[in-house]
Parts: sequence; C-alpha cells; structure tokens
Amino acid sequence: MRKLKKYTPTPFMAKRSHYDKALADYAVSFIQCLCHTKGTWAGKPFELIDWQERIIRDLFGVVKENGYRQFNTAYIEIPKKMGKSELAAAVALLLTCGDGEERAEVYGCAADRQQASIVFEVAADMVKMCPALSKRVKILASQKRIVYHSTNSFYQVLSAEAYSKHGFNIHGVVFDELHTQPNRKLFDVMTKGSGDARMQPLYFLITTAGTDTR
Repeated sequence: MRKLKKYTPTPFMAKRSHYDKALADYAVSFIQCLCHTKGTWAGKPFELIDWQERIIRDLFGVVKENGYRQFNTAYIEIPKKMGKSELAAAVALLLTCGDGEERAEVYGCAADRQQASIVFEVAADMVKMCPALSKRVKILASQKRIVYHSTNSFYQVLSAEAYSKHGFNIHGVVFDELHTQPNRKLFDVMTKGSGDARMQPLYFLITTAGTDTR
C-alpha cells in the first residue's frame, strides 16, 4: 500500500484547531479498503494519490478544540479523467458508514438525477466489492439509496426538484459537477442551515469546471 511521504497540515488551520493523526489515518484507511470500479484499476485497492490523501487528511484530521471537524465545506476542482467520481463515492461511503454518526443523512446532488446517479453507481459497486460493507449495507438501486444498518444511516440521490423540498437533516452532501447547476436553488437548500442539527456536517463539492466564465 502506497503512503504519502510527507504531509503538512493545511495552512488554513485555525489557531485553536489541531491535526489529529489518528482521525486522519482512519479516514484514509477506510477509503483504501475500498476498490476502484472502472477501467484498468477495476477491482484493485483504492490507493489514494498524494493530492487526494492531502484533501482527506485536511478534512477529516483537522479538528477544533471540541474534537469536531474544523472544515465543513470542501470545494475541489480537478480535470476530467482524474478519478473524480471514485473519490466522491468514497467520501460518500465514509460519511454514511464510517463517520460514527447515528442516522446520518448523506445526499448526492448534481445538475440532474442522471449525473448524480454516476457517483451512486460507483459507491454501490464499491460496497459490492467490499465484504465488510456488503454484509452491513443494503443497496436499493431503484431508489438510488444505500442504507447502512449499524447506524440507520443512508446515502440518497436527490431528484432535480429537491430544491422545493425542505426538512433535510444533513450530515453530508456530495455535490457533483457543481459548475453545471442552472441556478443556486438546490445548492442553497442543501448548504444553508440544513446541517444545523449536526455537529460536523460536510459539504463535499467537486467539479471538473467549465469554460463559461460568466
């Protein structure tokens, strides 16, 4: 298993925050127990490359005085064919199955349900290839829903009309291809106040970015 040779915590760490190596190691280990699902690497362990591991360590290892994560929003912009969907799916599973949150609600969003389903399909395949998770997780393919029985948590793909529905109690959001959103409605519903009942909600925004500079 490859390892990041040198890691320095983000310079954006708050003065009263600190880096908890054990928490970061756990998050990295959880993801690296999963497998890639496509192409040449299909079926092989998900070995995080350096930039991916730095993101995971910063997000899950930098904590406040009370022990909860400092960062609740991550915006990641990467080129195409760089494993965006695989990383997003791994984070979705970590938040759903490995974050110790009771009845965690984790949602997958994109410009449309079909786009959001891409990350869901990857996550479902990762579960099927992981014996430890496949015993504890139920995949409801028709509903685009993954249920983790141990904590009664779920990962759910939202429809394009989700912005009209309120009442979410969000522990995590994986927002794919953020730049393709036609407006701010869905983004605002999912990020403004929806995670207030949680101690450390995470909004994971990932996109390949576009060419429209407007």
